[in-house]
Amino acid sequence: MTERGSDPGNAGFAPETERLAEQSAALEGQSAEAILAWVFQHWAGRRIGLSSAFGPEGCALIHLARRIRPDVPVYTIDTGYLFPETLAVREAFRAQGADIRVVEPLVTIRAQAERHGPDLFARDPDACCHLRKVEPMRRVLDQLDVWITAIRRDQAATRAGTPILGTARREDGSLVVKVAPLVAWTRKDTWRYLLDHEVPYNALLDAGYTSIGCEPCTARPPGDDERGGRWSGTGKTECGIHHL
Repeated sequence: MTERGSDPGNAGFAPETERLAEQSAALEGQSAEAILAWVFQHWAGRRIGLSSAFGPEGCALIHLARRIRPDVPVYTIDTGYLFPETLAVREAFRAQGADIRVVEPLVTIRAQAERHGPDLFARDPDACCHLRKVEPMRRVLDQLDVWITAIRRDQAATRAGTPILGTARREDGSLVVKVAPLVAWTRKDTWRYLLDHEVPYNALLDAGYTSIGCEPCTARPPGDDERGGRWSGTGKTECGIHHL
């Protein structure tokens, strides 16, 4: 069964949350490959795309998805604060033929500093993330009916309840199906996949980093918390994209 309004075009697509919850429960225990294959078949003809910031899970997801659908678009946000190593792995996937679509904030770093003062990330990281990550992701959602993301449940308490199939909300209130095929993976599963398949990954991961975002707000974690090096000392744990 497809979602209400799922004609061959994109107009009128309206995922039903109750039906999604049933489908999500039915997919529990399936492999990431099986989940992706189901998604591509179930929503064939819909606008399906991945998002990736080229963390280890994002790199694994790109490789997995392209084994099933080589032309699946990969949306990535260039905040203007990315590490050179992040840009390098992005270009490594592009060299392999991945359809990498770079989305940038509407406001340049210089214009942001003129409007809000320099180093907004240090004074109000939520506001900086909204301008440089959340707003661009909202524009990505306008291009998609189905958004595939690489988050895992065990990455953080804020992600522990993530369903395989859920929804995200566009600016106008309409819904996009949000798919998380790697939710049941562990960090060990991720690295096993990356190494077994020789998938490109961020060189900073070999230098002690475990979660990589914008350069000013990313450090090596002080302990075992995988995301402990993100916005360290601020109490902030998410950029806001996964709250859409």
